[in-house]
Amino acid sequence: MRHFVGLLSGLILGPVLLLMCGWAFAHLRGLHAADMSVLSGTGPVALAGVAGVGILVALVAVPPRMTPMLPFGAALVLAGLTAVALFRPHLVDRLPVVPGSEGALELLPLGVFVALALVLAAPVFVGGRWVRRDDDDEPTKEAYFDGLYEDGDDEATARTGALRSEPVPARHAPRHRLEED
Repeated sequence: MRHFVGLLSGLILGPVLLLMCGWAFAHLRGLHAADMSVLSGTGPVALAGVAGVGILVALVAVPPRMTPMLPFGAALVLAGLTAVALFRPHLVDRLPVVPGSEGALELLPLGVFVALALVLAAPVFVGGRWVRRDDDDEPTKEAYFDGLYEDGDDEATARTGALRSEPVPARHAPRHRLEED
């Protein structure tokens, strides 16, 4: 189920990445046409958009515990739209006009998104991303409390007032120690 939800999320993420890049490209092209610096006008906002795309791609493609279908869905959208723009350009004209589509329609036939699609498709070929890993290292609540004292220690502690002298095994040791005042 997580792979199916990841694929659907990726199919939504693909157009978002495409429109963000198109929007930033349109702003940067306008600055270049006006012979302005990238650090003036809307340049910093456009650079923040490009940085946002990079961060979003890194957050989707890199984490090992995430389903590989999320970046793969986005890669399918980007590669598919690039192929349509190259082989059937009249179909791209039918896409709705939304903010960022103007710049994206100029970048699509250039093949700019092919490299991004390859980066997003790469996690599908990493075998470890298909298996959900459960944290078996963590003891259950019952095992944690059962491992603190042996069965006979409660009686010995009550009689002598002393705690057990053997160390607690590492798998049952508490992760955080509270400081006693």
